[in-house]
Amino acid sequence: MKSLKLISSAIAMLICFVSMAQERTISGTVSDEANVALPGVTIFNQTSKTNTTTDFDGKYSIQAKTGDMLVFSFIGYKNQSQKVQNSNIMNIKMFPEMSSLQEVVVVGYGSSDAEYNNRSYERAERKKAKMATASVAIQGKVSGIQVQNSMGYSAMPAPTITIRGNESVSPKNEPLYIIDGVPAKANQMAKINPNDIDNVSVLKDQAATSIYGSKASNGVVVISTKNEIYKNLTEKELDKKLKILPISTEPTQEDYDSFVENAFESPKTAPLSTFSIDVDNASYTNIRRFLNNGQQVPKDAVRVEEMVNFFKYTYPQPKNENPFSINTEVSDSPWNSNNKILKIGLQGKNIPTQDLPASNLVFLIDVSGSMEDMNKLPLLKQSLKILVDELRPKDKVAIVVYAGAAGMVLPPTSGDDKKTIINALDNLQAGGSTAGGAGIELAYKIAAENFIKSGNNRVILATDGDFNVGSSSNSDMEKLIEEKRKTGVFLTCLGYGMGNY
Repeated sequence: MKSLKLISSAIAMLICFVSMAQERTISGTVSDEANVALPGVTIFNQTSKTNTTTDFDGKYSIQAKTGDMLVFSFIGYKNQSQKVQNSNIMNIKMFPEMSSLQEVVVVGYGSSDAEYNNRSYERAERKKAKMATASVAIQGKVSGIQVQNSMGYSAMPAPTITIRGNESVSPKNEPLYIIDGVPAKANQMAKINPNDIDNVSVLKDQAATSIYGSKASNGVVVISTKNEIYKNLTEKELDKKLKILPISTEPTQEDYDSFVENAFESPKTAPLSTFSIDVDNASYTNIRRFLNNGQQVPKDAVRVEEMVNFFKYTYPQPKNENPFSINTEVSDSPWNSNNKILKIGLQGKNIPTQDLPASNLVFLIDVSGSMEDMNKLPLLKQSLKILVDELRPKDKVAIVVYAGAAGMVLPPTSGDDKKTIINALDNLQAGGSTAGGAGIELAYKIAAENFIKSGNNRVILATDGDFNVGSSSNSDMEKLIEEKRKTGVFLTCLGYGMGNY
């Protein structure tokens, strides 16, 4: 009897160990202190050596078993390590990483052991860090230095740099910039090719003012280039050499459809209403861009519903077989005390990625000359890589590009072969005119040839909006897209850059 009990216990322990060793899908959301979702966070399983990244909503899923250690890492945030327990849901909060730097003493004349002038070391560090702009080179050179990109990517206005800290003797904290001995502006410094930089040094306090006078009261950033390629240039000549266009206070080449405000409808006479469940939110970031650039906001660019949709809401998931849940809030009208404001929020059902139908995707990518800016083709590559990371073996991707002509650079490839897809994206370069019409025709042809019945058949067009070769009128494009939609192939448009919406 005793031996039977021992055998039963052993079997129970064995079942327990086997169940603990089984891999399962761990999913969740990664956010910051303000509960804002963080896209692009890397999740690494230290046991299985597998990794994944969060999507645009901060969500992720990864295979792991109980006891595995998951490490969450993101630039500018502290790494978070979490051991997998019994739950399949693991929500993570990331916290900013604050690092302090030691004081570096820099003298105005001669040299000092503390001066950052070891050029061979600096070149090696630049190569190691693959720095994107000159502003990256000065980070950490002097105690209290701050480099902040106001828009989050380098193609926007130059980063804000303060050397003395926020409590400056001047109402404006910006330092003086010297490029090859010539005074320059922040946007000029930000546009310098890092491969042209030979040395970057920072002067502050007496060391700065003793050489450059009162203009250097907020510190000096001194940049020397190889062969002094910017020496003796005037401000306009420097702008021209760096391909800097003057910033206008008015938006140029941007066209927004005008809209008419709906008339007030009384619920007594019109109790029924229809509205869309889409989640467009582009207006919020577009308006924020205008404000950060000091530009006037076109009134037709303001879409209230898109600004409301920009924010995340913790609406409950629909219950039973309902496709969505309905959530309402009522408040007093701030402009009319006789009226009430009703907000209706819809929460669609979250469908696990693995349960979605197979996707037949064709990336239609604009590689014309206008796409060379940092916030166009380079940003496009980064965003499409996030999508590629989410693909499954049953999904497939083809890549069509267009410039002076259109062509296929990647035949339909399984989503399991992520390396091949990413290599094809990395090899794309901008140049030439824009044969957008030919590109769309070819993309739809490939999508039709690889059509998946009951699947997600879609052309994803990524462009800055220029169409100057072939069919280019809005009506021609709309007619083509409407016709192709009838075949079950749909279109998603991704816009990059600015200035010609």
